[in-house]
Amino acid sequence: MKHFFRRAAALALAVAVTVTAVSASYALGWDVHTAQLPLSQGTSLGENIFWSDTYGDLRHEYYIAYTPNTDVTPTVAYGNKVLDRMTLSAMARNLESQGKNVVSGVNGDWYVLSTGATVGLLVTDGVIRATPYYKNAWAIGFNADGTAFIGQPTLTTTVTFGGQTYNLSGAINKVRKVTASDTTGGLTLLTSDFASKTQNTAAGVDVILSPVDDGTGAYATQPTIGKQVQYTVEQVLESTGSIAIPEGKAVLTMNGADKAEILAKLRALQPGDTVTLSVTSTDARWNNVDQAIGGTYHIVSNGQAVSGLPTERTAWTAVGVKADGTVILYTLDGKQNGYSVGCTLSQVAQRLIELGCVEALSMDGGGSTTIGATYPDGEGMQIVNRPSDGSQRANSTAIFLTTNLEPTGVVGSYYVTPTDDMVLAGASVQLSAAGVDTGYYPTAGNPVSWSVSEGGGTVNSTGLYTAGSQSGTYLVTASDGAASGSAWMTVVRTPATITVKNQSTGKQVTSLSLEPGQQVDLTASATYRTLALTAQDSCFTWTLDPSVGTVDANGLLTAGQSSGSGNLTVTAGDKTVTIPVTVASHIKTLDTLEGDLSAYISSATATASAETSLDYVHNGRQSLKLSYNVSDASASLSTSLTIPSGESWLGVWVYGDGSGNQLKATALNSQGQTSQFLLATLNFTGWQHVLVQLPAGTVSLSSLDISYGGIAGRQTGAIWLDQFTAANQQITDTTAPTVTVNVVGNQVTATVSDNFDRTIARENVTLTYDGDVLTASWNESTGTLTATLPAADGGYHRVTVTASDASGNLGRGSADRKPDPIPVSPFGDMTGNWAEPYATFLYDQGISQGTGGDTPLYQPGKNITRAEFFALVARWMDLDLESYADVELPFADTDEIPAWALNEIKAMYSLGILQGASGDGQLWANPMSTISRAEVMTILGRTLAQGYPAERLTFADAGSVPTWSLTYVRTLVTLGVVTGNNNQIRPNDPITRGEVAKLLYAML
Repeated sequence: MKHFFRRAAALALAVAVTVTAVSASYALGWDVHTAQLPLSQGTSLGENIFWSDTYGDLRHEYYIAYTPNTDVTPTVAYGNKVLDRMTLSAMARNLESQGKNVVSGVNGDWYVLSTGATVGLLVTDGVIRATPYYKNAWAIGFNADGTAFIGQPTLTTTVTFGGQTYNLSGAINKVRKVTASDTTGGLTLLTSDFASKTQNTAAGVDVILSPVDDGTGAYATQPTIGKQVQYTVEQVLESTGSIAIPEGKAVLTMNGADKAEILAKLRALQPGDTVTLSVTSTDARWNNVDQAIGGTYHIVSNGQAVSGLPTERTAWTAVGVKADGTVILYTLDGKQNGYSVGCTLSQVAQRLIELGCVEALSMDGGGSTTIGATYPDGEGMQIVNRPSDGSQRANSTAIFLTTNLEPTGVVGSYYVTPTDDMVLAGASVQLSAAGVDTGYYPTAGNPVSWSVSEGGGTVNSTGLYTAGSQSGTYLVTASDGAASGSAWMTVVRTPATITVKNQSTGKQVTSLSLEPGQQVDLTASATYRTLALTAQDSCFTWTLDPSVGTVDANGLLTAGQSSGSGNLTVTAGDKTVTIPVTVASHIKTLDTLEGDLSAYISSATATASAETSLDYVHNGRQSLKLSYNVSDASASLSTSLTIPSGESWLGVWVYGDGSGNQLKATALNSQGQTSQFLLATLNFTGWQHVLVQLPAGTVSLSSLDISYGGIAGRQTGAIWLDQFTAANQQITDTTAPTVTVNVVGNQVTATVSDNFDRTIARENVTLTYDGDVLTASWNESTGTLTATLPAADGGYHRVTVTASDASGNLGRGSADRKPDPIPVSPFGDMTGNWAEPYATFLYDQGISQGTGGDTPLYQPGKNITRAEFFALVARWMDLDLESYADVELPFADTDEIPAWALNEIKAMYSLGILQGASGDGQLWANPMSTISRAEVMTILGRTLAQGYPAERLTFADAGSVPTWSLTYVRTLVTLGVVTGNNNQIRPNDPITRGEVAKLLYAML
């Protein structure tokens, strides 16, 4: 049948308790939190948390305060046998199975780790289950009425047989020692309480005894202090080891190597002979104990701490007796930083004195320290402390309080939950009250009213408690006018720490970077002395600089509509945490216009096509060419370009044709309504960034439109569009991301940051190894790329990371992977030359094999011809040259192109990289002429995507750079591909083969 455990009665205090938090210093430190929970008649569970300045950490104690009474009585327990070890929970279940209702319990005395034998005295139900190992050992005794005392039993234990009396020097129910020289050697009495067998490991004499009950009560039938037990001999055995102990009987045993005269007397015993056991104490109080258990150290004597106690800082269990007879079953946890760091035994003694004890013993401590209680809402006894082993240790003995109370159905008190809490000033805790009858069992309660002790705050009719503004410990009480119960609330006005987290992610917030209008729901928590405080967001004061937005009383922050920076402050009492807040504009990519352009649908008046000529591409490698005819006043190209929610500005790069016509767009809102708005008047030529405000509520663009501007002869034309973006403010970003790359061994780490975009999307970051794309890991939140390179092969390699921001600006960074050791050059004329690594790389990659026989020459100082350069670049680009064999070249001197360079030049021309030179009305390739540095930089620049930065040149001869090459030269210089020499770039000089090798390597 399901057992209904007692429900704890509420604390019956008539006076208000208003102890200021952390107001007093005790043996264990400053008091932080206190609580009391009644468990049964005259029995309550106390909890106290202290702060140690010495260790900067907590100490956590639990104790049972027991006023002796006949309804709740002390019960000493052990396992199924004296040598058995059990956890406190298992012992409690054993008692429950015997019909004893457990109120609480703590672990007991020391025991021998190897055997489980108890060290001190053990008495249950008036029967000696084990005598102590030591003559002057201390113990606590409990009388049948629950009263207790601490003293030294100083037992004398003898057996009489054969007309002589012998000291039972091996004691009762202790493991028999091997030799006579052992201090506990000699005669030993083992009852069936001890174990199923004698546990002897050496030969000896075993006398099996059966207790005699003469019916007069003159003799006890089991070992008892102050009484004799008369046994009849059943058998005398010469045993070689352990033998069974018959149930209800005893074995008088002695090691075969012990005293010969006593062994002879044992052997002389015959079945039917009498053996009399006598146990006496010098203190008559022990003659009447019902329960008793030994302790490890006497720590408090006559209200004073005993000197010379162990100094180890650990967990402890102790038992003390107050002057009024109250018993304290005490535990302090240890060896757990952040919860309880333990203390010395002298501090335990001082603490028990503070609790009123005049006598006290320590029990087993360390990992053995365990305390349990039967909570009102629990099924059986629950462990309330945290044993330092991480789980309960199986011990030999324990002290319990058990009750024989039965349900009465009469309300005696109320169990208020939660029973205690630590709360921040202003915090609310919902309390409830359940009826407990006079037998401490659950019962139906009556309607209750609520009150709180003075200064503690308020509590409403439903039990919702709201802490006041002052620190202190307060009682919240539920009462029906006759019965009542209370909960302990420790209020903290100023916490030690305040932590702010993002409600949706659960991550701590130390700074905020928001977009205009963005909302973030923040939540705050607080601790005091490392302990978490119950709190709601409304307990804190939230303040935000108006320049960055607003925040409500519950931490809901709404960013302002403009960029700015300021601080969020979160305050409780005198503690404040400050969080920097930045509101920044953003730009989002709508369409890069790379690849498929099927979303732009041509009409009879406007045609959309892909443009790959880099002269008409602003970002990437492709733009949208819009050819139009406005002879009928307008032309239109339908599209469906989605505008993300919250975006109010549209950006696009436009290559104007100077026609004076107007470029417009048609916006569509969520109701399906359209409105046309102006993007730009096409009175300019070349690239110009257009940024216009979208009509309110725009969800997409349905068309791009051209309207006739009225200039005669300009009804037809073409413009180019690139990189559509959306923004939440009127902003344009033309700054490229910054990329740094580091190579150590075969590991690559790169960081990418941008002046505007807070994050760079994964698809916008690329890692290449000698120009080939490699797989890499990308952490978007930190802007960090990591990758493992292929195994080293003894060659030179180039590692490059390229990143694009939302506006299409490109940034890149590179690092070299150098061989170790440096290889011998494959070219006979390169050893020691500054360009040796670059020429070797071209050789290893199959780009240049040089000239000559078995040892080719690279000729690094020789000026390179145009045909040689175009061939190198085509192979460097790893093009499928055969696919360009049918390309027809427009050059007047095509016949002069060497066969070894013909397909390479066709490929370069087909890709728009080689455009030829004009002269005499014709186009010339000039394959056998040398090529200038400016021409080389132009050709290489055309292999790059558009969008890289091109800063102003600062070389002394920058003015000599031809206009047609200026943009490409500036780009390569900004990327670090071209560095110049002696502050000169020499744009019109021919370039050598060594210089070309370096440029091709640096371009990767």
